[in-house]
Amino acid sequence: MTARSKFGGGAIIGACLVTLSACGGSGSPPGVATDATGIVSLSVSDGPVHDATKVCVSFDEIEFKQGEESTVITLDPAESVNLLDFQGMNAAPILVNQELAAGEYQWVRLGVDAVRGSNGGNGDSGGAGCDGEASYVVMEDGGVYNLYIPSGAQSGLKLVGGFTVIADGIANFTAEIDLQKSLKAPPGLAPDMMLRPTIRLVNNDEAGALTGQVANELATAESCEPSVYVFADGVTPNPIGNGDEPDPDDPVATALVEDRINDEGGTEFHYTVGFLEPGDYEAAFTCDGENFEPEAGKPAAIVAKEVTIVDF
Repeated sequence: MTARSKFGGGAIIGACLVTLSACGGSGSPPGVATDATGIVSLSVSDGPVHDATKVCVSFDEIEFKQGEESTVITLDPAESVNLLDFQGMNAAPILVNQELAAGEYQWVRLGVDAVRGSNGGNGDSGGAGCDGEASYVVMEDGGVYNLYIPSGAQSGLKLVGGFTVIADGIANFTAEIDLQKSLKAPPGLAPDMMLRPTIRLVNNDEAGALTGQVANELATAESCEPSVYVFADGVTPNPIGNGDEPDPDDPVATALVEDRINDEGGTEFHYTVGFLEPGDYEAAFTCDGENFEPEAGKPAAIVAKEVTIVDF
């Protein structure tokens, strides 16, 4: 079944991939006056992962590149975010109402404290928050691993592309980090875990979301770790690649399938994928990331500021 509904009033959602010109807020076109400015906010969100209870990323600065100039905002203290707390259509603000010069920007860089062999996780209390040092992962078995992002110390998480800050406008961006595609434990890296950057930058003024219910017999199958993968239109559902670079046929986004109690006291299983650019996609359910139901996927047409429903 496919259906759509309008967003609820409190939904945090957005679109316009970083490779597109951003969909700015109201205001005059950029470049009208050399001293014109706009207001920018930036949040982070997560496509979740099985087996971890915390994925804490420590953001210490944000750099905006405009022509030959850069604006660097230092986050002091650093913003340490448990990405697992911000899934679906939820996002954690790390920069709020920052005034920037209006005009075209080439990229955004998120500075992170995520160095190989570092002390990530030292001092973690075991509670719900990210109170340990640097960036780290806590697994369901209690293991704590330093989180290493390749080139993190030098370039951080650079979101290359382009976007516009509109003069006198307000723009709210979200960096969507897909952990099922990004979090790796390759041989020889222990005791570290690696986050291979797989990030989409979206503008919260125009976006769609995908949600739906999964049949209980699918979600509760033996040894099932239920997820939904969303692929670009025309891509046959397939496993996530294991290379150092993302595969163009990798899913655009993923979501865990989670249980909830309905009004009659029974258990239902649902998923939600936020921050999708409007367009056509293929969605598929999987227990193991290898086999998909249905094999060819189900079409999902995403419309700005609407929620599309696809059930399995």
